[in-house]
Amino acid sequence: MPHPHPLTIATWNIHKGIGTDRRRDLMRTASVIAEIAPDIIALQEADRRFGDRAGLFDLDHLHDRTGLRPVHVDTPGPSHGWHGNLVLIRQGHVTGTETIRLPGLEPRGALVTELQIGPRPLRIVAAHFGLLRRSRQAQARHLLDHLAGRDPRPPC
Repeated sequence: MPHPHPLTIATWNIHKGIGTDRRRDLMRTASVIAEIAPDIIALQEADRRFGDRAGLFDLDHLHDRTGLRPVHVDTPGPSHGWHGNLVLIRQGHVTGTETIRLPGLEPRGALVTELQIGPRPLRIVAAHFGLLRRSRQAQARHLLDHLAGRDPRPPC
């Protein structure tokens, strides 16, 4: 039986806001997110890759445009998320977050967000795997091993 209030959940590698026209346009990125109208969205490459790894978005503008708020991650510096992973939610209560370092040639990570949306407990795992097949396989194994001991979540 379907849940009476379905959720729209999305994931998107925004490539630092650079479109196929090779222009960085975060207003355009925000417009696409608004068009998708997700309840939860995981974004990859939402931070600068080098230097201070600052977040790319004006989070207040993004909230005004989409109604989504970022999940706070306790990391040093001006990053929005963890290794470029940013989770945005429309509603609900964040009950926990965890950052996971993933193996591979270049620095990669996953962000685990535990949520309570009404009576539903949810676990969102935002990850940006490497480009090499061997790295992706090792990262998936590492993530699955890390999550194996957790309490399961009921289907939505």
